[in-house]
Amino acid sequence: MKFPLLIPAIYLTLILECFAQSAVFPIDVRRDVYLMGTRASLQTYAPDRQTGLNRIESFIRTLEDSEAELSTWRPDSAISRLNRQPVGAGFPLKPALCRLFDELRAWAHRTDGAFDPAIGTLVEAWGLHRGGHRPTTEELQLGLENAGFEYLDLDAENCVVVRNRPILIEVGAFGKGDALDRVLDYSRAAGIDAWMIDLGGQIMVHGTPPNEESWSLALAHPLDRTQAVLGIALREGSLATSGGSERDIGTGEARIGHILDPKTGHALKRKFAVTVWHPRALVADILSTALYVMGADEGLAWAERHDIAAAFLIPEDGGQVQVRRTHLFEKIFFND
Repeated sequence: MKFPLLIPAIYLTLILECFAQSAVFPIDVRRDVYLMGTRASLQTYAPDRQTGLNRIESFIRTLEDSEAELSTWRPDSAISRLNRQPVGAGFPLKPALCRLFDELRAWAHRTDGAFDPAIGTLVEAWGLHRGGHRPTTEELQLGLENAGFEYLDLDAENCVVVRNRPILIEVGAFGKGDALDRVLDYSRAAGIDAWMIDLGGQIMVHGTPPNEESWSLALAHPLDRTQAVLGIALREGSLATSGGSERDIGTGEARIGHILDPKTGHALKRKFAVTVWHPRALVADILSTALYVMGADEGLAWAERHDIAAAFLIPEDGGQVQVRRTHLFEKIFFND
């Protein structure tokens, strides 16, 4: 007996329905929240919306845990409690925070103090968390005398720190990066990929969108964040940008730069921006600040010597932007 070559329509419909139910078509799931004093945009791909939302919620909890430990706005955080610890008294650190402080100390040394998180007294002198204030000579000098990571002794073996002066730790140049690295560690352990987080302008990605080789991003004009200057195809790691633009405080000539030079105590009001890529968000965060403090020429030379992927966006007359980038930045993003 011969069977017909054509499959009856009813059976074909059932086969297609079963295939559609078994196939997985990742969907784009996004959420915006306010965390760590800034806007956070989270995006992932998942087989269904609820799974995607659950993943994003787990990322948010990880960021919130980081904020609870690092935030200087929360009086119960570890950093706030350390900042209140009496001078000369030991303060115990949890292992993760102990490792973080050891790395902060190392980067402060490597950058010759261009990165220094112990500048909270200078932040207070400039009133950066309260609308801005131009300090008197005396106020600035007092802030400088009580600033500097060298006045924090770290016993890394026993995870104890001691403030030798009333220094205050400021997390602005490393907090977001550390938080994003915690999300990366969590996602790797949980087997979650294909996500991107924009945490106040610092980007972190892991994996790529379905059927794509990278995430398409753009670096903004240093003086106009709405204008794209340079397209970037980001496959992995983090991009951190430091600049003035809308984050500086005040208006016109009275604007106060939100990034301080740890050596002089001065608020920097530069026109350029610098972007750093690194596999670890913490390092990208730290070095974008350090290179901005160094300035375009010195910062570019330092980044080249230390094989750092960095790009300086420098406005020119006529609205054009000069892009000066290190060889590693060129190799990663423009030598395909």
